[in-house]
Amino acid sequence: MSEFQYYEWQTVDRVLNPAEQAAVNRLSSHIEVSPGKAVVTYNWSDFRHDPKEVLLKYFDAFFYYANWGSLRLMFRFPKGLINEKDLEPFWDGEYVSFETYGDYQVLDIDFNPEDGGWMDEAVVDLSDFISLRADLLKGDYRLLYLTWLKEMAFDDEDEDEQDEEEDGHSDNLEPPIPAGLNKLSPALQTIVDVFDIDPFLVQAAAETSPDLRETPEIDYRQLIPRLTRPECDDFLTRLAARDAAVGMALRKRLGEFLPHNQALQAAGKRKLEELHRRARQLEEAEDKRQTEEALRKHIAEMKDLAQRENQVWLQVDQLLENGRKIASVYAAATALLESLQDLAEFQGTREIFLSRVQKLAEKFALRPSLIKRWEQRGWV
Repeated sequence: MSEFQYYEWQTVDRVLNPAEQAAVNRLSSHIEVSPGKAVVTYNWSDFRHDPKEVLLKYFDAFFYYANWGSLRLMFRFPKGLINEKDLEPFWDGEYVSFETYGDYQVLDIDFNPEDGGWMDEAVVDLSDFISLRADLLKGDYRLLYLTWLKEMAFDDEDEDEQDEEEDGHSDNLEPPIPAGLNKLSPALQTIVDVFDIDPFLVQAAAETSPDLRETPEIDYRQLIPRLTRPECDDFLTRLAARDAAVGMALRKRLGEFLPHNQALQAAGKRKLEELHRRARQLEEAEDKRQTEEALRKHIAEMKDLAQRENQVWLQVDQLLENGRKIASVYAAATALLESLQDLAEFQGTREIFLSRVQKLAEKFALRPSLIKRWEQRGWV
């Protein structure tokens, strides 16, 4: 089985000019480049450049996938648009980091397990995640909470993990709880699915997460006069210089004049082990619900079949009597008998079922391949 790697970068705040497209195109003979995107796929080879360096120089987002289990998602932000201190409770620095590089800051989510297991080629690409960058800029940290859950799962699996006193998770308390965990966006649900985050753990976490409120419309005309003259001059200068980040920076500054809309609850009070215990309770409840639902469905099917039992026996006989002596006919007749066997077990009439099959076997005794099917099932 061949190895497969997928690399994708996208722009958000700007597009690549022709010179930049040409420079990116020279990075690999396997690359496809457009003004807003670059994609590289490999079998039995590797990308020879640092994906983060490419991101910092040209793009705003990056996604990597390898079919041995590695996943990586990165977002580049203009420096100062996200408060790093708000993000610190969500990671320990091993799998998720937020670092400053010159005029940019990069959120790097890199899950590269030593034994991640073999997976089929991904059916997702960066477009499935790109909206999460804008969410983070708006203070929606649900992505970070989900990655914290994934981090903790890796820590639990790591036999060489340092003592809790040393790794920064001595109390194992959850980070601040963002609103909206109980109603994930399609992009966040894709994160849960692709990054293999326990859905019951997410459900347990969501029990104390408030509903996500829609962001009200902001009348920026009333806020702009509150800017100082030097601030106005700075924003206008950046706008004239075609600074792609000036709009976001201006909205962030004006937002500071609004009443503080707390996107996060107080720091989490639950220990990780409590979340796991609650997740197992939810999983057991769901298993019980599915079992009960399957039982109700089975009972309904058996009651319906009981009303048609004689018709089905006749159908089996006519199928064998009139049908061709071929495997597909034998398979169809045997499938009907299997449903009648289920009914017999449901009604407690297995001996009657075997007696009727025996009569059919005697009638069609000269069809050895058919009889062999029934012998394998213990009917004759």
